[in-house]
Amino acid sequence: MLYLCYSINDFYAREAGISMLSFLDNNPDYEPDEVFFIDYGIVPANKERLNSIAARYGKRVTYLNGKPVTAAMKRQFPNYSAWKGSMAACIKPFFDKIMPEYVERLLYLDADTIVAGSVEELQHIDMGDAVVAGTISNSEGHRLLTNQYQLYSGNKIYMGSGVLLFDLKNWRRENCYQRVVDVLGKKKRFRLPDQMLINNAIPERLMKVLPQKYNYVTHSFHPWQEYQMMMEYDIYTAEECREAIDHPVIIHYLTGWMLARPWHKGCRSHRKEEYYHYKALSPWKDTPLAPSIQTMFPPKTFQDKVFLFFFMLFMKPIPYQLSMFFWKMYGKLENKRKRRKGIYNHSDEGIEDIDFQSGGVNSEK
Repeated sequence: MLYLCYSINDFYAREAGISMLSFLDNNPDYEPDEVFFIDYGIVPANKERLNSIAARYGKRVTYLNGKPVTAAMKRQFPNYSAWKGSMAACIKPFFDKIMPEYVERLLYLDADTIVAGSVEELQHIDMGDAVVAGTISNSEGHRLLTNQYQLYSGNKIYMGSGVLLFDLKNWRRENCYQRVVDVLGKKKRFRLPDQMLINNAIPERLMKVLPQKYNYVTHSFHPWQEYQMMMEYDIYTAEECREAIDHPVIIHYLTGWMLARPWHKGCRSHRKEEYYHYKALSPWKDTPLAPSIQTMFPPKTFQDKVFLFFFMLFMKPIPYQLSMFFWKMYGKLENKRKRRKGIYNHSDEGIEDIDFQSGGVNSEK
């Protein structure tokens, strides 16, 4: 049985609630009577709103306190740092320590997602020996395949952690908790604590790759730009990329400063309407959007203003094509330079504490 889970502080309560609403609306066959929320400080008013959404679909929200688990890890490993001031995301590698024993298959979603279709396939997909399933991060996966850096695990795939399907029975059988702890004990810090930790600790043989439609990351103005960016990385096939764009199941709003996410005014994402639709059905329907990112963090220096001008210019078709061509050529030249000089990065923080000859920690392939 597939269970749904979010892990948030109060800042993301609205977005997680709207995401849960979209999931339940598009998945009437969701079997469990509960949705899990790992609680990192959700205020009572927002809990009432979350509860009302679940009750609308005959479900309930079960709140679990993740703070003791991550606090214990933080005491033991001070290098395991918070992500944007919160440890909410850092609980992901430790779900086995907080989830009830009856939960064997768990779908974790970041709050900045909208579920636009059925996840029935994920309820029945054969996990085999895999402990976790997810989609490959195009940019990081490309960097691994082109030997721009290496992982402790020796993997040649790199999963994004915004949408993860856990088989907790397999996770416990493979003693993944100890794998995670081993890596924490060897690495000084991780820029993306949960994502880098999972990819460094879990060997590729225990990972399962999902179609990209289950974590469609929207970070461009137009669908054709998304398609071109996907194809540049050469991770998924053209058919898989097109399916993700035309029929995404889970939309992930990993948009940057220029595009903004749809809960900010001035969002330019071509997938913003899906968010607006479910916001209008939620208890937050009358809550105003946050100020524009550009208003909150305006370009202050002349260089920032020049960068913004050229960024907006290169989002247009012909300049965009040219910029992608030159960026690709630059990447190839830079990669050749690193190979020639023998420069390899481990994760994104250097090569300390890793033996590349033996493959590092947990080097099973």
